[in-house]
Amino acid sequence: MKHSVMAVAVAVAVLAGSVAYAQPVSPVLQEIEQAFSSITNALRPVVVNIDTKMTPQEGGEGNMNQFEDIFRFFGIPFQAPEGGMPHPRRLRVGQASGFIYDKQGHIVTNNHVVEGATEIEVGLWNGQKVPAKVVGTDPDTDLAVIKIDNGGTDLPVAELGDSSQLRVGQYAIAAGSPRGFEGSFSFGHISALGRDLNLPENIRFQNFIQTDAAINLGNSGGPLCNIAGEVIGINIAIVYGANSLGFAIPINTAKNIVPTLIAEGKVVRGYLGVRVTTVDQYAEALNLPDKNGAFVAEVPTGTPAEKAGIQTYDVIRQVNGQPINSPQDLIQTVSAIRPGTAATVTVWRDGQLKDIPVTLGEFPHEAQQAAEAPNGQETLGLRLQNLTDETAQRLQLPSGTQGVLVVGVNPNSPAEDAGLMQGDVIVEVGQRKVTNLDEFKSVLKERAQPGRPLLMGVVRPNGERGIVVVQVPQDASFK
Repeated sequence: MKHSVMAVAVAVAVLAGSVAYAQPVSPVLQEIEQAFSSITNALRPVVVNIDTKMTPQEGGEGNMNQFEDIFRFFGIPFQAPEGGMPHPRRLRVGQASGFIYDKQGHIVTNNHVVEGATEIEVGLWNGQKVPAKVVGTDPDTDLAVIKIDNGGTDLPVAELGDSSQLRVGQYAIAAGSPRGFEGSFSFGHISALGRDLNLPENIRFQNFIQTDAAINLGNSGGPLCNIAGEVIGINIAIVYGANSLGFAIPINTAKNIVPTLIAEGKVVRGYLGVRVTTVDQYAEALNLPDKNGAFVAEVPTGTPAEKAGIQTYDVIRQVNGQPINSPQDLIQTVSAIRPGTAATVTVWRDGQLKDIPVTLGEFPHEAQQAAEAPNGQETLGLRLQNLTDETAQRLQLPSGTQGVLVVGVNPNSPAEDAGLMQGDVIVEVGQRKVTNLDEFKSVLKERAQPGRPLLMGVVRPNGERGIVVVQVPQDASFK
């Protein structure tokens, strides 16, 4: 009896000790936990998994799956599997995400998810697998709409939020199928707004939401949601080598684009045809009253701008009376105008404003891609045009200067590393004179050697002469 009482006493003491170390659960934490659980339960039915099959072009990378494709899409290095690349004609199989837009079966995802797909299959919340077809795509925003036959099913529909009301620090929930794991959710915050990324593809409209909610390969096209379960963005990108650094297209962009994709299959945008940059470094030299506008660095031949008489060194200040404060303003304003429409472009030229009537064209995706195809000057990170007498006078170059004008230098390129700048005139390549663009290309092809330094003689806008050393990339090809 004595031993029994002692055993009970010890047991009670041990139990009391355990209770003493237990921490009470905060009602606030319980409420937050319950809220997150409720949100995921509500969101799960509207999030879909997207499986695609596509045949790569000849010389493509075979049956690398969409994970590696998305890596390459965002310029991320990828280690090839042992034994080299597979046969280039095998089907690729990719996995990504999307969300149900309406009860008719329209689903929003990324353009790069379905681009080139020969088969698309959508996995629904109830385990059903259904085929889908592409309804419309917009490479400029990387948005796409696909459609499934709902078969009479009452589809759940995502509730769309308002991305213009977002604030840094708000909760964010990324949903989708990372690495093919369907129905996955990650939680974090909005860590920045209005991000423009240096993406290698032709995504002209960015202004991305940055979040530390985990976005992984396979999340592309899935929704980024707020604490109310509303879609505030569409997951699009990650930064290789950085933890919890992902980006999403603002939902308000999709609100403007998706109805047009459903109705017309594409978005038609106005096209002016100028290469522009910020005004900051040119404002004083051009006697501008402020640093607002878009500086015209190049006017390609045959564009609406060239036909209307817009010139290099103009600063575009207004379009149809609407102020243009930056190059992005110009792109957005012109793109919102229907092709074929007459517009008035107000430029700053020779110290005064000048109105120029322009008939806008349609933005030529194919032409842009051809212009941006790799060639000698692009390999080095240069955008060049022939030097005209008028431009030489504006730059106050020494009399008789002949060469090619640098109108743009790509960031982190061999040209930038060498110190070449917009406004420089290249007069020699490999110790041989060049007087025009054709000569530049010919001499570059003859003198440039992959992996070797190349000398270039330049004349600066102030007339100063110099020699720069451009390191030619090891994998460079000059045609």
